[in-house]
Amino acid sequence: MNDSPDHSNMKTIHWCGSDILLAYSDIGSGDANVYLHGWGANRAFFHPIIEPLSQTGRHILLDLPGFGNSPPPPTPWSTVDYAECVLSFLNELAIDRCVIFGHSFGGRLAIRLGANHPQRCRALVLIAAAGLRRSVPFFKKFRICAIQYAARAAKVVLPGKLGESIKQSLYAKIASRDYLDAGDMRETFVKVVNEDLEPLLPSIQTPVLLLYGDGDAETPPEFGRRMEKLLADAHYVELPGFDHYSILTRGRHQLEHNITAFLKGLPQ
Repeated sequence: MNDSPDHSNMKTIHWCGSDILLAYSDIGSGDANVYLHGWGANRAFFHPIIEPLSQTGRHILLDLPGFGNSPPPPTPWSTVDYAECVLSFLNELAIDRCVIFGHSFGGRLAIRLGANHPQRCRALVLIAAAGLRRSVPFFKKFRICAIQYAARAAKVVLPGKLGESIKQSLYAKIASRDYLDAGDMRETFVKVVNEDLEPLLPSIQTPVLLLYGDGDAETPPEFGRRMEKLLADAHYVELPGFDHYSILTRGRHQLEHNITAFLKGLPQ
């Protein structure tokens, strides 16, 4: 997906002793809406829903560090690092309060911001948001543990390139596609996916809209239902016929309908 050059911007923020270069799009005017994309994606993944929502205010789409046109972070980051980076970005743009939209990994960051900086979040819109641990069947756990043990043993018994090659081939059997494709971002990926954000949810008092596709195998609807029970002010919507990514494309009109109604109901 390519970004529209008419709205493309670059900004350097100073955070945690480093200069962080961020690419973003800034579209429209009025109340601010900030969009945080999923892992391996970029701000263009939100384009299908921006046009239907174009009359609902100002839309700021960010390429998170390590994705799109934003360079990787200087060190492996956690969701805390990413969330604080987003906060510094909002400060640079003089955005005091906004609605935070988060898809998948971006949902993790929205949860962090909602819990740690509630005064800056007018509301959260979590679309197929990650952040909870999934239950793993016993036999799958056993298989994973067995492969991990065999991989470590191969590295010990067969030192050098052969042992490393066997270890990596074994890990490839249980690793996710995102992990295998992460490259230099692999340590960051491991950090963020191992964080369980469930304990943060009860502290979030801001209104939250939860949108999940009923065919999502990446972040299943169960996540949304669990979040709704733990959040103080949440509305859960399950959209039939959509998965983790098609909810943003084919599902854009249903998203627009639910999001517009949600935004209209927010207190000023």
